[in-house]
Amino acid sequence: MRRLLTALCLLACCVVPLSADEATSVENPVYARWKNHPVGTEVRYRQHTQAQGVDERRLMVYRLTEKTADQLTVEIRTRQEEAAESDETVQVQTAKRLFRLPPGVTAEQFGKPAGRKAEGQEELEILGRRLQASWTLSEVRVEAGVTEIRTWISDQIPGGLVRSVSTTPAVRSKTTMELLELRESALRKAEKP
Repeated sequence: MRRLLTALCLLACCVVPLSADEATSVENPVYARWKNHPVGTEVRYRQHTQAQGVDERRLMVYRLTEKTADQLTVEIRTRQEEAAESDETVQVQTAKRLFRLPPGVTAEQFGKPAGRKAEGQEELEILGRRLQASWTLSEVRVEAGVTEIRTWISDQIPGGLVRSVSTTPAVRSKTTMELLELRESALRKAEKP
């Protein structure tokens, strides 16, 4: 269930890779949201899940580890909030820069979550600064029933994700993922005048 909820929180950023050398290609949204940040940049989140007697808090750290003109790699470290760093699980996500548009999907639809019910723009105050964010409200059917997901994405944050709230009323489950910290690489700081 925890992995499913994590995947749902990141639904807005996920796409299925297809061959880039065929017909019409578009830039992968995952690549686009990390490409302007130097290797070493980290984004930290807290994921809080409450469901039928479960109250779990996890820390998640997304770190840009490699970047070329064709693809980039993001390391995702996850652990219980009270656990030691040695108890982390590590996943690696590789995002190619270009994808071929799937049949019947327009460039405007590509990379957007399925089941969208509403969307809009909102200004948020996060980490002491004002951010322009796009929000999407979508609904998906999972094993436990219908899950409603509200996700806020900002081009000002590496990876894009600012906040996500997923609720599954049938099992009284709510998962909130919130941005805690942004650590820009020392390379970026050295580049600034």
